Amino acid sequence: MTMTPGSQPPGPDISPAEARARRIADRLDSLLVRESARTGAPASTYRELADRINRIAGRDVISKDTIRNLHLGTNQKGQAPNPTVDTLDWLGAGFGVRAGASYFLDDASAEAVDEQLDALHQLAGLRAALGNSEVVTLAQRASGLSDNSLHMLVSLAERLKALEEGAAGSPASGSPSSGDR
Repeated sequence: MTMTPGSQPPGPDISPAEARARRIADRLDSLLVRESARTGAPASTYRELADRINRIAGRDVISKDTIRNLHLGTNQKGQAPNPTVDTLDWLGAGFGVRAGASYFLDDASAEAVDEQLDALHQLAGLRAALGNSEVVTLAQRASGLSDNSLHMLVSLAERLKALEEGAAGSPASGSPSSGDR
C-alpha cells in the first residue's frame, strides 16, 4: 500500500523534525494538487518545478532532488529533510506564495494563504462563467432579487446542471436540441 505524504496519523514516537517534514510534504502536495486543478494539466514534475524556481531566482537555488525529498518528507538516508528558510521561500515562490517558509512552517500563515488560493480559484471560475453572455444576462436579471429568490435561483441552477450532467452521462441521451444552441 502506497502512502501519500501525511496520510499516516502522527504517532507518539514521531520526532519534531519528522512532524515538520510531514507538514512541509503535505503543504507541498496541496500546492501541486491545486496547481494541477487550476491548469487542468498533470502536476509539475520535480524537475519542472525546480527549473521554474531557478528561472524565477535567476540562478540555481533548488534541485529536483531537494523538491522530491521535501515532497516525500524524507531524504535518501531515510531522515527528515531540514530545509533552510531560503529554500522554503524559493519553493513557495515557485507557486506564487510569498514568504514560503511561513506557509510551510506556520499553520496560521498556511491557512491564510490557502483561503487566498481558494478565493483565486473561485474568481477564475467566475471569470470563465462571465465569458458566457447568457450567464451575464442571468446575473443582470438576478440583480436586485431578494435573498430568498436568489437562493431559489441558485437551487434551480444546481438542479438543472445536475439533470443536464445526468442526461449527458446516460447512454440513451441523444441531444437533438444541441444544434439549436
